[in-house]
Amino acid sequence: MATILIVDDHAINRQFLLTLLGYGGHRLLEAAEGAQALELARVERPDLVITDVLLPNMDGYELVTGMRADQTLAHVPVIFYTASYRAREARSMAQACGVKWVLSKPSEPELILQTVQEALGSAQQSDNPVTPRLSASIGDDEFSSINHQLAHYLNELADPGDSASASITGSAGVLAVTDRERLHGIATLMADSVTSLQAVSTRLTRLVELGLDLADERDPARMLEILCRGAPGVCAAKHAAVAILDGDGIGLGFCFARGMGNEIIPQLRAMAPRAGVLGRLIDERIPSRLNRLGGDPAELGLPPSHPPVHSFLGVPIASKEHTYGWLYLADKLDDGDFSEVDEQIAATIAFQMAAAYENVILYDEVHQHRAQLQMEVVERKQAQEALRRNLRARTVMAQCNRVLMHATDEAGLLDAMCTTIVETGNYPLVWIGYVDALSDARLKVMASAGVEADIKDRLGAEMAIDFSTSVAGTAIRTAQPYMVGDTANYPDVAHLPMPVAARDYRSALALPLKDGEQVIGALTIYESEPNAFSRHQIEMLQQLADDISYGAASLRTKRAREHAERSLLAAQEQLTDILNSIDNIVWSISKGEFLYISPVAEKVFGYPLSAFYQDKTLWMNAIHPDDQAVVKASIGTLHDKGAVTREYRIICRDGSVRWLEDRTRAVRDAHGRLLRFDGVASDITHRKDYEERIEYLATHDPLTGLANRNLLRDRLAQGIAFSRRSANMLALLFIDLDRFKDINDSFGHAVGDALLVGVAARLREVVRECDTVARPGGDEFIIMLTDFTTLDGVTSVVHKLGQAFTLPFVIGEIELRVTASIGISVFPTDGEDIETLLRNTDTAMYGAKARGGNGSQFYTADMSVQAMRRMEIESALYRAQEGGQFTVLYQPKLELAHGRIIGVEALLRWHHPELGDVPPSVFIPIAEEIGLITALGAWVLKTACAQNAAWQQAGLAQITISVNLSARQFRHDDLVNSIVEILASTGLDAKYLELELTEGLVMHNAELFIDKLKGLKSLGVQLSIDDFGTGYSSLAYLKRFPLDRLKIDQSFVADIASSAEDASIARSIISLGHSLNLRVIAEGVETKEQVAFLRSQGCDEIQGNLVGVPMAGDALARLLEERSDK
Repeated sequence: MATILIVDDHAINRQFLLTLLGYGGHRLLEAAEGAQALELARVERPDLVITDVLLPNMDGYELVTGMRADQTLAHVPVIFYTASYRAREARSMAQACGVKWVLSKPSEPELILQTVQEALGSAQQSDNPVTPRLSASIGDDEFSSINHQLAHYLNELADPGDSASASITGSAGVLAVTDRERLHGIATLMADSVTSLQAVSTRLTRLVELGLDLADERDPARMLEILCRGAPGVCAAKHAAVAILDGDGIGLGFCFARGMGNEIIPQLRAMAPRAGVLGRLIDERIPSRLNRLGGDPAELGLPPSHPPVHSFLGVPIASKEHTYGWLYLADKLDDGDFSEVDEQIAATIAFQMAAAYENVILYDEVHQHRAQLQMEVVERKQAQEALRRNLRARTVMAQCNRVLMHATDEAGLLDAMCTTIVETGNYPLVWIGYVDALSDARLKVMASAGVEADIKDRLGAEMAIDFSTSVAGTAIRTAQPYMVGDTANYPDVAHLPMPVAARDYRSALALPLKDGEQVIGALTIYESEPNAFSRHQIEMLQQLADDISYGAASLRTKRAREHAERSLLAAQEQLTDILNSIDNIVWSISKGEFLYISPVAEKVFGYPLSAFYQDKTLWMNAIHPDDQAVVKASIGTLHDKGAVTREYRIICRDGSVRWLEDRTRAVRDAHGRLLRFDGVASDITHRKDYEERIEYLATHDPLTGLANRNLLRDRLAQGIAFSRRSANMLALLFIDLDRFKDINDSFGHAVGDALLVGVAARLREVVRECDTVARPGGDEFIIMLTDFTTLDGVTSVVHKLGQAFTLPFVIGEIELRVTASIGISVFPTDGEDIETLLRNTDTAMYGAKARGGNGSQFYTADMSVQAMRRMEIESALYRAQEGGQFTVLYQPKLELAHGRIIGVEALLRWHHPELGDVPPSVFIPIAEEIGLITALGAWVLKTACAQNAAWQQAGLAQITISVNLSARQFRHDDLVNSIVEILASTGLDAKYLELELTEGLVMHNAELFIDKLKGLKSLGVQLSIDDFGTGYSSLAYLKRFPLDRLKIDQSFVADIASSAEDASIARSIISLGHSLNLRVIAEGVETKEQVAFLRSQGCDEIQGNLVGVPMAGDALARLLEERSDK
C-alpha cells in the first residue's frame, strides 16, 4: 500500500482523485496549497505526489523545487495534474524541474490509474486490497453551482463502499461468487460516477476556456462567433443563436447561429428585435427557460424555418447598465430539459460577453481620443512656451517699472534699464542709442548691459549707422519695432554693431524711443535663440520702450514724473490682471511666506487661496510623500544655481493626484542677498499621461496594436542570435494584402483601417505566443517564426495563414473577401543578417504577387534578378524626363454621327536607350508608387496643351485634347491653379482641354471631390469618367458631378459583338449617359462589327486602332489636313 499526497486548491478535484485512488488500497493525503503540501510531505514521507500547477501562495513548480532541495523527499515521484488549456506550460515546467508525468484535466480514469501505477513502479496491486469509505460526504450547497447530480453520485458510492468493505473484511480471504458480483457492481457504479464527474469537469473547463477566449478578443463579430460556437458545448445544446443590437437599438447588428443553416441568420435579422421571447429577453433583462414545448418555433416568435424547439433557454447579453443583445439555446443533446444549472451557466457566459463587449467599445473610444490628446499636448507645449516668454517680458516690464519709480537722472535710468532687462529677462545683450543731434547719420550709445557690457567703450561714444538697413536704424527710420528673426540669414551682417556680429546672437529686436511724435533713438535687445520674439512680446516690449522714453522725459519735469507714476500703477495693475488670468500657478515667496499666488492654485489644489497665506507649509505638505525628499533636496540647488525646474506629484484636497512642473528662480539684490523666490507651476498631468502612451506607441502600431518596425527589428536581432546558438531555423513571412488600394479607393480609409485591424486579429490567431506579428506600415504585415527544426513547421503556418483568409471580413454591412501574397525567407539559408532577410522576404513577396497573388513564395536566388529589374526601372525613371526619353502620342476620336475627328487623347510613352520601349502598364504604377507621377503628369498636360495650341495656330481643325489625371494629381491641393497656369502659358482655350478621371478615383470620398470637380469645371475645361463600368459608381453622385462624358472601358468593347453580357453592359452605360445628358465614347474599337453595334445603340464617339493608332503630333497634323481636304 502506497502513501499518495493529492494537492489541488479545488475541493472537487481532490475529492475526485481521493475517490478514484481509494479503491486501489492506497493511503491518501490531501492539501489545498503548495506550502501546506510541502510541510505535510516532510512529516508523512509520501511515495507519490499528484499536484496542480497553478496553486495559491506556492505553485506546483515551487513545490517540486522545495521537494528536490530536501534529501528525504528528492526521490519522490511527482505527477502534474492541470487544466488542458495549461498543458503546454505544465509540460515546459515539468521538463525544467524533472517531473516525468503530466496529466490534463479532465483525463480518463484508466489513464490516471495507469500513470499512478507507472509512477509507483509497480503494475500489481496488494493481495489484500482495502475498500475505503469516502473521506467525507459532499453537501449540496458546496457544488450546487456546478451540478446537483455530483453530490448524489458521491453519496451513492459511499453506501456500497461500506457494504463492500464489510463483505471483504469478513471473508476468509477467498471471495464468494456473489460477493465478487457485488463488488463488480460497485466498480461499475464507481466508473459511471467518475465518468459523470469527468463530464462536469469537462464542462467547467469549456466554460473557463470560453471566458478566456472572449476576454482575449477585440473584434466584436469574432467575439460573437466564439460565443455562438462555444455556448452549445458548455450547455450541451443542439442549436444556438446570438445577436447584438445595432447602435440605435432598433435592429440587429452582428448575428450568428450554430446547429442551423445559414439561411436562418437573415430571418433572425428580419424579426422585430423586441418581439416574441427574444424581445422579452431585451426588455425584461432576465433569463427565460422553457421546457417540454410542442416543437413549433412560431410559439416563441422564431422564424418558421427554425428547427423544432422542444426546450428553450434564452439569456440577455447585458451589463449592469446596458443591454446589448441575446443568446439562446434550443434542445438539449440528450433530448432532456434545460436545468437551473444550465441557466446559471448561460447567464454567466452572457455576462462575460457583455463585459468583454464593453471593453472593446472602451478600447475604440480611447483610440479615437489619442489623436485629440496628442494635438492638445502640442498646443499646450506651445502655449507654455509662449506663456514663458510673455511672462519673462511682463516680469521685465514690472522690474523696469520699479526702476522708473526710483530713478533720479536720465543716464542712471538708461543704465539701470539695460541692466534690469538683462538680469531679469536673461537677455545676452541690451543697449540704448540716441540719434546724434548734430548728425542724422550717427547714433550715440547711451547705455548697455550683458555679455558685451563694455560695448560703449569698444564702439566709442558715437558710431555711424545706416538707417536704411541696420536693425536700430530701421526702427528709428520707420518709427516701428523692427526684428531680425535669425541673424544668420541677415542680408548684411556688417550692419550689426561690431563685435556684436561676431557673437552667436540669433535674434535682434530694435524698439523706437520717442519723445512725443519724434523718434529720438532705439532700444535694441539681442537673444541667443532664433525667432525669440513673438508679436505679443514685441507689443509688451514696445510698451517698455515707451515707458523708458517717457520715463527719461519725465525726469526733466515734475509733471512728467507724476504721469510716469500713474503709468507705472496702471502697468502693475495690468500685470496683476494678466497673472490672475493665465492657466499656470504664478507665485512668489519670501522668508517662507507667500507674497503672491495666482487664483489658478485654488483650481489645481482644491484649497482656497487664503489657506496658502495662512498655512505656509500647505504647499509642501500637499506634495506626494514619495516626491517630498527630491523637492527638498532641490532647494540647495536653487540657492547655488539660482534657478531650478522640478516635476513632482501633489495630492489634491479631493484625494486625486496631479503632476506639476515647477520652475523656480531665486531673486537677489545688487549685493547678492536673497530677496524672494518667484516661480511658475504648470499642471502637466495630461502630458505625463500622454508620455506613457507615447512610450507604448514607440514600439507598437497605433491602429492594430501589433509590433511596429522598431520592435520587429529588435526581436529579429534576438531571434537571429537565439537561432545561431540553438542551430534552429528562423523564418520571416512578408504578407501584403492583394488589391488593398482598390478597397481604400472604393470604400474609404475608414473601411480600409477596419480591415487592417481584422487581418491583424486573424494573424494573431494563427501563430504561437512566442512568434512576432508586426505591421511595419500600409497593408504590409511581417511574421517572425522562431525555433523550427524543419521547413514543415513553416509550411504548416503558411497553410494556416491561407486558411485564415478564406473567410470574408465583415465590416459593418460590407463583406470583403481578401487575399494575400506571402513571401518567405529562412535564416540562415536566405540571409544571416536582418537587412538581407528583410530584403529577400520582400523580394519573395513580390514574386508571389507577380504570380497573380493569393499565394506564397519561398525566396530563391533568381528572384533578386527580378528585384534588380524593378529597381533598374525605378532608377531609370528618375533620369528619364531629364534625358528626354518620354514622348506623348495622340490617338484620334471619331464622332459617329458625322464621321469627323473631334478630339484626341494624349498617351505617354517611354523609350529607354538600354531597356527599350517600356510598357506604360509597367512604369506608370512604379511612378505612382515612388511619387514621380505628379511631375510627370504635369509635363504631359503641358505638352498636350501646347501641341493642341500649335495645331490651332497652324489653321487645323479646332479639336479637344484629352489628358488622364492620376490619383496623386487629382488629390493635389494646387491642381486647379496649376491647370490655370498651364492654359495661360500655352495659350490654349480651356474648352479645348478635357480631363479624364477614373471611376474609382472620383467615387472614393466623392463628397470631398465634388468641390474640386466644380472648380475644374468653372475653368471651362471638359470632364469625363474613364474606364466606366469597372468601379463602384453611385447614380446619386453621377447626377451631382459636373461631367461631360462617360467612356466605356475597352474590356466591355472587345467582345461587344459576340458577348450578350458585354453588349448589355455597353447598352446600359449608353442609356445611363444619355439620361444624364452626357456624351458617351467607347475606347478600344478595333472592328467594323463593334462600330455597327455602337452606332445602333446611339453611342456618340469611338476611339481605337480602327480610327487611328497613337501617333506623333506631326502625323496627327497630316491626318487632320487630309480630313479637312475631304
